[in-house]
Amino acid sequence: MAFSDFDCAGSVIRVEATLADMSRPRVHLGAFSVSSSATPALTIHRHASLPEHAKVAEGPLGRCRYLLDGDRLDVELADGMFQGELVLRLAWYLVATRRGGLLIHASAITDGEVALVASGKSGDGKSTLSRLCRSTGLSLLTDEIVQLFPDGSAAGTPFRSDEDNVGRPGRHPVKHFVALKKAQHEALEPLSGIDAAQLATSQCFDGAVFALPRAEVNRRVLNFLSNTTIGTLAFRKDPAVGAFVRHLLAAG
Repeated sequence: MAFSDFDCAGSVIRVEATLADMSRPRVHLGAFSVSSSATPALTIHRHASLPEHAKVAEGPLGRCRYLLDGDRLDVELADGMFQGELVLRLAWYLVATRRGGLLIHASAITDGEVALVASGKSGDGKSTLSRLCRSTGLSLLTDEIVQLFPDGSAAGTPFRSDEDNVGRPGRHPVKHFVALKKAQHEALEPLSGIDAAQLATSQCFDGAVFALPRAEVNRRVLNFLSNTTIGTLAFRKDPAVGAFVRHLLAAG
């Protein structure tokens, strides 16, 4: 059986190769592929069938049956790119949360040193912001799911909202955590701590059967926010926002 290894914020997720190939139309795994002798944090095996006592994970992307034993995840699922993505999202969730982090629906943009993480509900402009910042030379960690850590850092994932918004691996200190607001100009406006915490917790990815207790999610979110600067990023649909974000990241 062949396997492929992928980076998850410095840890390795080892995926049975046919499962990885099945998910590629939806998940940009290429940039996250690694060749490592490190012990995987999680290894995923795909099976034609699992015992009756296997558990079920189900969500908008599909359904799978699974058995989790330490650092081994055995799965049974139908063919399909959405089912493949479901399993990989669960894998990234498991590894990130076991290492003290969270997954959040957000985009993350970096100048190679520090990052800006932008969160919001669907339609607020995460993918648009990502595309506009990329056009001015900034790098995209992800426009879909960010790994956040209580020390105030963030890491990219291979998941994407738009096909052309391809993320990359890497873990960077987060200089700004922002809500998004459509406007006729670029500005960094105030955001209360309560509003920032409510936004972050509302957008945390839920691992369903693997989910952290809500109190632990809140604790990790508050620790993360205490180690970064919060605000509201007002922006228009114009490449000028890329220069504005670059200035935010570079400013002392």
